[in-house]
Amino acid sequence: MKHIILATVISLFTISSLFSQVTPKPPKTPEITSTTKSSSYSFSFDTDNKEKNSSISIKRNNNIYKLTARFNESKTGVLKKLLVDKLGNSNLRVSGDKYIWTKIKNGNKLYDCKLTENTLKIYVDKEFSNSKTIEVMNALGDEVKDLISGSDSKEDAKRIAERELITAEKELVRAKNELEKVRRSLIKNN
Repeated sequence: MKHIILATVISLFTISSLFSQVTPKPPKTPEITSTTKSSSYSFSFDTDNKEKNSSISIKRNNNIYKLTARFNESKTGVLKKLLVDKLGNSNLRVSGDKYIWTKIKNGNKLYDCKLTENTLKIYVDKEFSNSKTIEVMNALGDEVKDLISGSDSKEDAKRIAERELITAEKELVRAKNELEKVRRSLIKNN
């Protein structure tokens, strides 16, 4: 009888050892060689009049700035004036109805800006452009957005900042209340 019980215990131990779970090895964390911060947004301005519909898409990250806009032909003249004022005539090439500003330095394209009757495309390579060029193109993109949409980026930014301030103040009050509640709890428990 002892032999049967001993054989059963050994069998159960062997079977449970075979089917027991092995602690898995954690996967290796991949090495991150670089990080990219990116933001993209698009605006569409739909109206009942299809001729006045517009859209703007802007993508920004560590490497590029890219703006693509579609708009009514009536805005082309105003946009062309804005681009000439900001980018000048020295890098301008006109091909039919297409206006192209391209700046190349040391064989590297810093930016490319193409204006047609109803589209505008701006591409900036941030790896080769200096901070002043990037700043000019960011400001130009905001002006283009304002011109096409009829909005005011500075006023929009001010309203957003005011909303964020109100939210932060509310969070601060909430955190102070929570701190006071924890402090009272500690005093009560001691």
